[in-house]
Amino acid sequence: MKRFIKIILIVSIIVPIITLIIIHLQISYYANHAKPSKADVIIVLGCQVWGKSPSWSLEYRLQKALELYQGKYANHIIVSGGQGKDEAAPEASVMKNWLVSRGVPGNFIIEEGKSTNTFENLSFSKNIMDKNSLKTAIIVSNDFHIFRSLRIAGNLGITATGAPAPTVDYLKSYYHSREILSVIKSIALNR
Repeated sequence: MKRFIKIILIVSIIVPIITLIIIHLQISYYANHAKPSKADVIIVLGCQVWGKSPSWSLEYRLQKALELYQGKYANHIIVSGGQGKDEAAPEASVMKNWLVSRGVPGNFIIEEGKSTNTFENLSFSKNIMDKNSLKTAIIVSNDFHIFRSLRIAGNLGITATGAPAPTVDYLKSYYHSREILSVIKSIALNR
């Protein structure tokens, strides 16, 4: 009986550790190896805005989206993000203004300004894609976020590739650690 209890204890410790390691490796793999393919639309996932300006993390995402648009990876951009309680404007409108100020024609940018999390970003963007006959997407987010974003997109039926934008250096450890928990939550809720 003692041996059985010992095995159960060892397994109950080892399995979660192995699970965390596997998730961390997948996050890191996608962060470093995801490559965009030409698509119908670029989806830029929202992130904190400061006043009417993007945060550093969001600006990295927008720079990546602009690079893809200028490289003719897609003709349309969906900017996805609502207005948080501590934000002066919806993330989508801040993103659109940033892109337009850098030469992207406003009529090629579609705002999705209601979402409050990654699942809603992609679900609401999928609705926009369906209404506009857009079949394929490139998802732009910070590198740590690409694995979960592509997983959710796949669950929603979006054919997508990922385009990882950098993460602010001093925030990398924090965001990568937090993302492991977000992936576990996403798997548990099947979202």
